[in-house]
Amino acid sequence: MGVQTVTTNWKEGTVFESSLPSGAAITMSGSGPKPLEVMFASLGSCAGLTLLSLASKLRIPLRRVEIDVRGELAEGKVQVMKAAHLKFRLWGDALDRGQVERLLQMTEKYCPVYGTLVSAGPIDYSYEIDPA
Repeated sequence: MGVQTVTTNWKEGTVFESSLPSGAAITMSGSGPKPLEVMFASLGSCAGLTLLSLASKLRIPLRRVEIDVRGELAEGKVQVMKAAHLKFRLWGDALDRGQVERLLQMTEKYCPVYGTLVSAGPIDYSYEIDPA
């Protein structure tokens, strides 16, 4: 994939629109999604997409996936990620704990957003199988 270019344009006030290589656009403003919120959403979405792709290849039958991302921010003038925790809730037919643990370890290894953000601070995870 090499180099990715995102072009961000100031529209008005505090509104910026970013044009993505996929052709989609993201608009952020002082009153809309904040950049750190989008960063944590990207982590959760990337982990989810990676998990689903791996589950399909490993023939792990998932019916539903929820991921909570809790980000801890450093105090100071500039808030940066200090740490993050992903909580996976997985539903499926006869999910095996060992299978799920392997799936999550592989997700951690192959998710590019995880791989990028882990250099900023530790990222860990927990999981529940078929929670009530």
